[in-house]
Amino acid sequence: SSSTLRGDERLVIFGEASKCGTAFPNEVNRKNGRRPNRLRTTKFTLWTWLPKSLYSQFRRMANVYFLFISVIVFFEWSPKSWEAKVFPFMFVLFWTALKDLFEDMRRRRDDDIENNQKCLRLTRGSSTDADDGFEEITWAEVLVGDVLYI
Repeated sequence: SSSTLRGDERLVIFGEASKCGTAFPNEVNRKNGRRPNRLRTTKFTLWTWLPKSLYSQFRRMANVYFLFISVIVFFEWSPKSWEAKVFPFMFVLFWTALKDLFEDMRRRRDDDIENNQKCLRLTRGSSTDADDGFEEITWAEVLVGDVLYI
């Protein structure tokens, strides 16, 4: 099969079938609540912050080791006091979780700044070019198929 188009074939980006396939902007635009261009780099929500933070902390072997030590000091044959091991370990885990939350809040703030950047979208009029113009929108409101003036 040849990779070049014959004279009677057209390569169409949106709408009609082409040799490369079909793309329907309206289907893509329905995803993410009609905001497919919204940027989100945060890791957590209010409900998932502590579980996800603890999960990521226990992926480190050192924290698993200290968890093991914290458990075995509860046995009566342990020569060490459990308070001396458990409370510092819990403090480190909680402090790291707070650090993760702070970093995630900064990512959310940066995402909001980026999503609210302004650009101009071409608006098409009904039948004449006189109705065409530009409207100011944010980056989060950009849809697939929009023509932008940046």
